[in-house]
Amino acid sequence: MEQLNLSDIKGVESEGIDLEKWHKKPTKIENVEVIKVNSTFTPKDAQGEHIQQWVLKVSSGVLESIGEGEDKVDFKASELFNLIQDKDGNIKGFPKNERSNLMKFCKDLRIDVSKIENLQQLVEEIKGKDATIKAYEKEFDADGKTFTRTYLKFLY
Repeated sequence: MEQLNLSDIKGVESEGIDLEKWHKKPTKIENVEVIKVNSTFTPKDAQGEHIQQWVLKVSSGVLESIGEGEDKVDFKASELFNLIQDKDGNIKGFPKNERSNLMKFCKDLRIDVSKIENLQQLVEEIKGKDATIKAYEKEFDADGKTFTRTYLKFLY
């Protein structure tokens, strides 16, 4: 077994990324998909579990990465927009009210939603558009400590 002299081991700055530097920077939307996510705001099913929420997930390409191989972490801007579903969790449509976040986002992207007839058209219109990144901080508690993390979404 190899012996280590702990007094020879020096402190090293860990690898990290300042995500704030992406705030108000332009990016291209590379991925738009309809997925289901867990939600505490949806009705419960027969087993008492919340029904998953249908959302439109919009994301940029990879802005930066740290690590390598299976430890690699990619950073992207992304946003989830709730879609309209019935009480059983079946998707019914997307919000077209001008006050909805999705329509505010589309307005910022200069998409004429009056010409959009279905969700597939909306997906195709959003994909490839230029958007502006918004970096924001969010506090959370873990192990009795409060931490702040920076996240990237879109400015609209």
